[in-house]
Amino acid sequence: MEGASHEAIPTVREQLTDMARAMANGASLRGLALVVAGAVVLALPAATTWIAQVLAIGALGVTGLMDVFYSVTGRRWLGRRINRIVAALRGLMTTAIAALLAWIAFLDPTGGALSLAGVVAAVGVYVAFRGLIGVIDVLVRRNRRERLVKLAVSGLALAGGVLAAQVPESIARTALVSSATTSIIVGFILIAWGIRRAESGVGLDPSRASIAQVLWDWIRGSDIGDEARSEHVDSLFFENPGRLNKLGTWWVMLALSVAIATFAVLADSTAVVIGAMLVAPLMTPIVGLAGALVNGWARRAFHSAGLVAGGVAAAIAISYGLAAWSPVAIAFSTNSQIVSRVTPSTIDMLIALAAGAAGAYATVNKRVASGIAGVAIAVALVPPLAVVGVSLSGERWADAGGAFLLFLTNFVAIVLAACVVFVATGFAQPRVLRRNPRRMLLTLSPFVILAAIVLLPLMLTAEGQLNTSSRDRAAEKAVEDWLGEDTEFAIRDVHVTGQVVDVTVEGPGETPSVDALQRELLDTLDQAIAVRITVVPVTVTELPVASPSPSFG
Repeated sequence: MEGASHEAIPTVREQLTDMARAMANGASLRGLALVVAGAVVLALPAATTWIAQVLAIGALGVTGLMDVFYSVTGRRWLGRRINRIVAALRGLMTTAIAALLAWIAFLDPTGGALSLAGVVAAVGVYVAFRGLIGVIDVLVRRNRRERLVKLAVSGLALAGGVLAAQVPESIARTALVSSATTSIIVGFILIAWGIRRAESGVGLDPSRASIAQVLWDWIRGSDIGDEARSEHVDSLFFENPGRLNKLGTWWVMLALSVAIATFAVLADSTAVVIGAMLVAPLMTPIVGLAGALVNGWARRAFHSAGLVAGGVAAAIAISYGLAAWSPVAIAFSTNSQIVSRVTPSTIDMLIALAAGAAGAYATVNKRVASGIAGVAIAVALVPPLAVVGVSLSGERWADAGGAFLLFLTNFVAIVLAACVVFVATGFAQPRVLRRNPRRMLLTLSPFVILAAIVLLPLMLTAEGQLNTSSRDRAAEKAVEDWLGEDTEFAIRDVHVTGQVVDVTVEGPGETPSVDALQRELLDTLDQAIAVRITVVPVTVTELPVASPSPSFG
């Protein structure tokens, strides 16, 4: 038996040969190219930025020329046919933006005059302009089919364009990272599909199949079946038999987790907050909502959404009551559990997306189901609600709003990521996706719109954090130059707040001229600033080597 088991394991050479043969097809090679491209984008940000600038300018120019060509000739290669006057206005605007960007890049080949943020801002103006024209077109032409849908799409384009023009740095970073991550994920799916087809020998022709066809074939081939799906339904939804008992247990665990989280926030204890995350049950109905959406289970989706809404209201009410009666004096400005949850940014949404995908995958795949506790820790659902209640008890409305925004961010990101994972792993029924994909997209559209709404303040926060950190780094570099290389002083903190630069250094003796530092900071920050320096003295006491006195008994 042992020998047969040993022979069943191929050698390393055989494994590499089999892998090479399995990947020797068009789909796997395209997948490998996507993985490499995504990895290069993440590993080489400088080169990626330059390439993205060139592609963005080129795409703008081609799009504008195509609109102008269509407005003159009436012939359309790509896109829908629209009013030719509208196409002319849009084409001239787009071409002008592309020409301006290309001219700036030509004047400064080093790239210093034109950054990716500048290109994104210009693209934002273009998208906003197209969205504005689309809104006007829908309002003027009242007999258009699907008027409400087109108005919503144009409105989102207008809002997205304005956002890109206002916070281009955050949009650029988010777009690049998201594109690279998507490229890597799709690439791995193509590779896995090619290997699966090589083993089965049936299916699409890899050399001719498009990426969309390969992805759909992967979804069809990943169907877990009705029997396995029903097993997962029992863990995601509170249904008979024993429905009331399941709901009762869920509410008890929710109340206990909220109480633990509230006391942890009041005590400013990270360890106790982690305990609250582990026992919090909110992840189950949120992932269940995603599963119901992709399968077209309207009643289950309604019940899951209602359970989440009721749980949120109960969590805020419980935390508010506990905080209001607590004898602990809450220091809102220094409590780390509160401060870390009242200013969410795009990083929090990326974390929630990854955690939502992991939670959905752990739900479908029994081999990784034990990792669901780690997912609960990674994305906090109950602690932000506890902070909302605590902040409301202290009449800190802004803090309560920021913490609730964090919960909304986590909620929306988990639902969207879980939907994608459920489709890719076969939990969603392929026959439902094929029969009525439009209905599923319309069902998901409120969450996409909510994600766009939530993304606006997150982007603004991230842009402010980027600007603040950039100014802090520039000021710290100026302080380093001011102290010089041979200084005995060590920089402890440099922070720019408005027009005041606070510098804390530690070391013996006198610092260089403070006036020189202010001149250095004026040249670096290019704004009116005041300087406040705090010097921490260092006292060194040395004693010679001493021996212990002899003792006489």
